[in-house]
Amino acid sequence: MRRILVVQSRPEDAVADAELEAMVRFGGLDEARIDRVRLDREIPPLDLAGVDAVLVGGGPANFSDEHRRPPGHAETVAWLTRLGAAVVRDDIPYLGACLGLGAVVHALGGRMVRGIAESVAPVELSLTGSDWLTDGLPRAFTAFGGHKEGIAEAPEGATTLAVSAACVHMVRVGEHVVGTQFHPELDADGLEQRIRVYRDHGYFSPDEVDDLIAAGRAAHVEHPQEILRRFAHRYGLQR
Repeated sequence: MRRILVVQSRPEDAVADAELEAMVRFGGLDEARIDRVRLDREIPPLDLAGVDAVLVGGGPANFSDEHRRPPGHAETVAWLTRLGAAVVRDDIPYLGACLGLGAVVHALGGRMVRGIAESVAPVELSLTGSDWLTDGLPRAFTAFGGHKEGIAEAPEGATTLAVSAACVHMVRVGEHVVGTQFHPELDADGLEQRIRVYRDHGYFSPDEVDDLIAAGRAAHVEHPQEILRRFAHRYGLQR
C-alpha cells in the first residue's frame, strides 16, 4: 500500500490531532494509508519511497529565525528544507501549508522573511492565474491564515497562484508541488482552537482573542478546503 506522508511539527497534541483530523475530513483522505511524522517528537530519516503524496501542516518554527531558533526548531527547518528539495527535484505531489510553503521557497533558493505577517484570522485572497487547483473558483475568496514570515514575490521557478494584500499565498512548482501560506484544512472551529492555544505566542495581541474568534465565525471560508479536496482527488488519496 503506497503512503500518504503527513508531516506535522506542532508540539500541542490537541492542535496537531485536530490539524490531521481536518486534513482527513476535508480531503477525504484514506486514513489507512497515512504515515504521520511528528517533527516535534523525532526527526526521522527522509524516506519518500512508496509515497504517493506529501502534505505538510504549520508549526512554530520559522525559516527566517536563522540566529535565534528555540531548541529543536533548527532540526525541523533543516529536515523540511531537505523535503522541499526532494519533492521539487522529483516533482512529487505535495501540498505544504505555511511551513510547507517555506520548505519549497528555500528549496528554490528563496527566503522567507520577517515583516510580512498576518494574524490568525480571515484573510482575503485574489487569484493571479489559472491552474487545475483553482479553475472555477471565485477570483477572490477568503481563507484562514496566521504567520510571522512570508514572501512578497515567488522565487524563480515558482508560479504565483494567489496573493493577499500582504504577501504571496499560493505557488506551484513544476506540475505537482504546491505551497500555500493559508491553511487549506482550517475551519472556524480549528481557527478558534489555534487562537486560544496561541494567544501568547506573538501572532496577535491577547486582547484581540474574542474579536478574532468572532471574525472567524462570521467569515465564509470554503474554497481553501475545496483546493485540498481537489488535490486529494487528483492524486488518488481519498477513501
